[in-house]
Amino acid sequence: MKINTQKLPANLPTQIVSHIQHLERMRQDFVANVSHELRTPLTVIHGYLETLLDEKDLPETRKKVFLQMHQQTLRMENLIEDLLLLSRLEDDVDNETKTDEPVAVADLLNQICNEARELSGDAKHDIQLHADKTVLLKGCQEELRSLFSNLIFNAVKYTAPNGEIIINWQMKNKKAYFSVQDSGIGIAEKHIPRLTERFYRVDPARSRSSGGTGLGLAIAKHVLLRHDGELNIQSKLGKGSTFTCIFPNNRLLIN
Repeated sequence: MKINTQKLPANLPTQIVSHIQHLERMRQDFVANVSHELRTPLTVIHGYLETLLDEKDLPETRKKVFLQMHQQTLRMENLIEDLLLLSRLEDDVDNETKTDEPVAVADLLNQICNEARELSGDAKHDIQLHADKTVLLKGCQEELRSLFSNLIFNAVKYTAPNGEIIINWQMKNKKAYFSVQDSGIGIAEKHIPRLTERFYRVDPARSRSSGGTGLGLAIAKHVLLRHDGELNIQSKLGKGSTFTCIFPNNRLLIN
């Protein structure tokens, strides 16, 4: 579990605080280094499996085995990419993004929604986007894409076929609000406070079958911290969920 060094008791001796910070730094470095080391061999294995699957005379029994191996290596690659991204986000001790480019959020969300419709496929979710094109956000587009896509793709994964997903981007009371509302399976109240923890899963079996890494909401939390934002989660079991990201006025630009 990650140690939040910013929330340590103020009366702790300096030496203890320094030791805790050193241990946390070692943990972050270990995760990043191991992830980097695993990246290359997994890429090689993934490539060989793709070559084997392309063989025309491959027996059906072997094809099934190779396909399962291919899917699992892809899942591991996604996990490593998420771990590396999370390590990069945590690496900034100030927890603030160093990029202040104006991001056209409405255009970015339109791209992500198109990708979400492809992900939905035969499930045919009704994905609606309502975005104010005049409201821009100062920050890092790559990080914001990760934030928005994680929340939108989660809604697709946990909403039944033909369900409704509504995405909003608007300004209200000098703040910007990005929300994803779905008619999905919902989340029991007891789980909500822990949703942004690494690898925390409400339903481990369902999460694994959906192909998730268990890091999406942890990544979303760190991106929001780096953009001065906050996350609000409202959900009822069996009645869907609404994830809302709130950005302060100092992060906004009106086009």
